[in-house]
Amino acid sequence: MATATPTTTPTAPLPTSAAALLAKLERAFLPLPVVRAVTRYEIATARFDELAAKPASELKPAEVDAFSQAQQTIAESVAVLAEAERLDLIAPAKAATRYRQASAHYRVLAACGDYEGCEYVRDEMGHCLCQLEAAGRLDLVGGV
Repeated sequence: MATATPTTTPTAPLPTSAAALLAKLERAFLPLPVVRAVTRYEIATARFDELAAKPASELKPAEVDAFSQAQQTIAESVAVLAEAERLDLIAPAKAATRYRQASAHYRVLAACGDYEGCEYVRDEMGHCLCQLEAAGRLDLVGGV
């Protein structure tokens, strides 16, 4: 008597478009304060990263205020998400921050001709992009 062998369906990561739709769907069913906290966190970290990339001596007074406000918004958003036990929702924004920092570092290394350092940083950028693609959040770094 022959025994049936179980068949397995190979699994793979979701296509980028499917991951993005799934991420949007998940956010649609979250409580509004959580959605607002995630959105505020994403916007504030993008602004914070933009201002942190500038030399402090070049910051205008309004930018210093914006830098401080971004820090405050990040802290408030994290507090709301921690209370809701949903800190997992900011993982894509953290990967986007790492990507933006690595990208800025890459430009500095390339300008100095440090091509070995560029390779390391390019690997970090690729890792961040993979995380963002898997989460369906390439939009956080200007992707589709």
